[in-house]
Amino acid sequence: MKKKLVVLSVDSLFDEDMEFLKTRPNFKKILDQGCYAEGGMRSVYPSFTYPAHASIITGTWPEFHGIYHNEKLDVGNPSPDWYWYHKDLKVDTILDVAHRQGLTTACVGWPCMGADPNVDWLVAEIWPENDKVDPRPILKTGCSENMFEAGGVMERHWHKLRKTTQPFMDQMMVGASCDIIRRYQPDILFIHLAHLDHTRHANGIHGPAVNQAIIANDDWLGRLMEAAMDAGVYEDTNFAVISDHGHLPVKQMFNPNVLLAEEGFIRLDENGRIASWDAYCNSTSLSCQVVLKDPADKEVRDKLEALLYQMRKNPAYGVECVYNKEEVEKEQHLTGDFEYVLEGMAGTSFGAACTGEVLVKPDNSDYKFSVASHGHLPHKGPQPVFMIAGPDVKKGAVIPRQRIIDEAPTFAKIFGFDLPDAKGTVLKEILK
Repeated sequence: MKKKLVVLSVDSLFDEDMEFLKTRPNFKKILDQGCYAEGGMRSVYPSFTYPAHASIITGTWPEFHGIYHNEKLDVGNPSPDWYWYHKDLKVDTILDVAHRQGLTTACVGWPCMGADPNVDWLVAEIWPENDKVDPRPILKTGCSENMFEAGGVMERHWHKLRKTTQPFMDQMMVGASCDIIRRYQPDILFIHLAHLDHTRHANGIHGPAVNQAIIANDDWLGRLMEAAMDAGVYEDTNFAVISDHGHLPVKQMFNPNVLLAEEGFIRLDENGRIASWDAYCNSTSLSCQVVLKDPADKEVRDKLEALLYQMRKNPAYGVECVYNKEEVEKEQHLTGDFEYVLEGMAGTSFGAACTGEVLVKPDNSDYKFSVASHGHLPHKGPQPVFMIAGPDVKKGAVIPRQRIIDEAPTFAKIFGFDLPDAKGTVLKEILK
C-alpha cells in the first residue's frame, strides 16, 4: 500500500459548526471513521487567512514564516498585492520537504504557494485587482506549466470562473483537484476553498446562507473522495478537513487613520488621497498593525504612542489593547513591518479611511470591513476545525484543542519524515 494524503482547508469552518457537520454525509464519514479535535484548533495572530495557511503548511508561527498579513503593505493603495507567491515564505513547507523525499505533490488554491517549484501540479490562488480584468494571465504566473497543456486540467475548468467570485472559484478549484487525483494520483494534495468564508463575511456567522455554503463544501469533499475512488487510491488515502480561523460579529468600524490625519501623521492631497505619511494603521480587520515610516524617529514614535493609548482610553473606539512590537512577538509569535498592534473589543473592526467619520457601520465593501470578520487574537470566539480519517489514523480518537502549527508535522509523520523548520509537534495520539 502506498500512503496518500488529501488535506482540504474549508476557510472559516469552525467548532460551532460541528453538530451540523455531523448531519452531512461526507463530513460525517470523516468524523465516524476517523478522529477530530474537540473544540477545534488554536489559530495564529492575526487570525487571518494567509498568515494562518502559511502556519498550517509550514508548521510554524508568522514570526518565522514571514506572512503577517494577507496583503503586502502598500500605503494608500486600496487594492494591494497579496502574498501570492511561495518566494515570500521564509521557511520550507511540508510540500517542499515531501518533494525532496521523492513524493509527488499537488496544491490547489492554497495561499502563499504561487510558483512553488517543488509542487508537481500547482493551481495557485491569485486574482487580479478588479473583476474587469481577465484572471488568466496573472493566474498563469503562479501555476505549474503542466496545468495549461492542451486538453489539460485548467482547460477543462476555466468555464467555471465568473470573474473570480464565489462559489465559482471554488468550483474550479475542486474540479481541478479531482482531475489531478484521477490523472496523476499525487502522494499529497493540499486544497483551499473560500466560499464559506465569503458567505460569513457577507451574511454573518450563522444562518441559511452559511448552512448552504457548508452543504456545498460537503459536496465538494464528496467529489474529492469520488475522484480517489475512480483513481483506485481511496483505500490508501487519508482525508483531513481543517480550517484556519473563526469569525466574530462586527457592529462598528473604527477608522484610526482619520485621527492620524487630524494629528498630522498622514497628509492628504486635494482628492483626499495620501500624499505623504509618518504613521499608518494597516487593518487586519479585528486588529490593526500600526506602521512607522521611520521607526528610528523617536519624536514621531513618542507622539504616535501617546495617541494610540488615547484611543484605547476612549471606550467608544473599541480598542481593547495596544501591543508594541516586542510584546506581540513575545506573546503571539508575530513580527513584521509594523511597530504596534491594536486589538479590537467585541464588535469592533478597523477601517482604512483617512477622511470622514471616525466610527461607521460595517459596509461589506471589503472582507476586512464586513458584518462578520476575523484577524483577532486566536483564543477568542469559535475555533478552526481539525478532523482526519484514513488508513494511518486511529478511529474514534477525540483529542483536546491543539494548534494549527501541529498539523503539518503530523501530516509529515504519516509519511515518515520530519519538518526541520516546524515549531509544532506531532499529534501522535491520532496516528496508528
